[in-house]
Amino acid sequence: MASHSISAPVVLLGGGKIAEALILGLLRSGHVRPSDLRVTVRRPERGEELRSRHGVNVLMDNAQAVRGAGVVLLAVRQAQLRELMEVISPALEPGQTVVSLSADVRLAQLEAALPSCVSVIRALPHTPVRVGAGVTPLTAGTRATETSRLATESVFAATGRPMWMTEEALTVCTGVCGTGPAYVFRFVETLAQAAMAHGMDAAEAEALARETLIGAAKLLAEPGATTPRLITEIATPGGITEAGLKAMDAHGLTRVVGEAVSVAIQRTRERADANAAAYSTPK
Repeated sequence: MASHSISAPVVLLGGGKIAEALILGLLRSGHVRPSDLRVTVRRPERGEELRSRHGVNVLMDNAQAVRGAGVVLLAVRQAQLRELMEVISPALEPGQTVVSLSADVRLAQLEAALPSCVSVIRALPHTPVRVGAGVTPLTAGTRATETSRLATESVFAATGRPMWMTEEALTVCTGVCGTGPAYVFRFVETLAQAAMAHGMDAAEAEALARETLIGAAKLLAEPGATTPRLITEIATPGGITEAGLKAMDAHGLTRVVGEAVSVAIQRTRERADANAAAYSTPK
C-alpha cells in the first residue's frame, strides 16, 4: 500500500456525483487541502455549489486545469470523454498521469487518444470513497511508470483501498464493487420491508435494517474474518437463522445475485466493444 503523500494539485475534470464523492473523501482524509484540488465544470452554478461546499478551486477551462497537475482524473460521462481528451491533449505535459474513471472505455482507446508522453491508468471508484471506505480497482496502461502508479495509488489510498489488477478483472469489478453497493442497499431496503410486512413501524424497521448492515460490515472488517465463520457463529444447527438461510437458498438467492453480477459485466463489455468501434472511426 502506498503512503498517502499526494502530489498537488489533483485535478478532477468533471464535477458530477463521483467527482464530488472523491472530493469529500480526499478532504476527509486530511491528506489534501481544498486548495490542492482543481475541479472543472460545464455549468457555472454547479461550480459555485462545489466552491461553496468544499472550498475547492473551480475552473471551466479543462486545458488550463491540467497544466502543472500531477494526477488528472477524467470524471466525465463516456459520451463526453473523447472530446475531453482532444481538448486537453495539447496542454498535457511529459510525466503527467491521466486516470480515466470510465467503466467502458478501454486502455487501448485511451492511450491512442492521449499523448505518448503521459501515463494512462483506469480506475473504478464508487460512492463509498466519500467516507474513506471505497475499494477502487486500478489497471495500468502500457506507458504507465512506477511513479505514475504510486501517484495514482496514493490518491485512492486516501479514499479507501486501491487494488491493482488486469483490465479484464477490472471489467468484472463493475458487477461486484461497481454495482455492489446498490445491491446491498436494495437488500437493506427489502429487509426493512419484510419487517414492516409483519407489523413493525416503518422508521423502526428502516433503522433496524440499517444498523444490522453496519454491525455486520464491522464484523467483516475485523482481521481474519471470513463469511463462512461469521455465518456459523450466528446460524446454529436447527436454529432460526439456519431456517432463514435455507429459505433464501430455496428461493434462489445465489442465482439472483449471480444473474445481477453477470448482467452488469455483460453490459460493460458490450458498451466497451461499442466504444472501441466508435473510437476507431474518425470523427
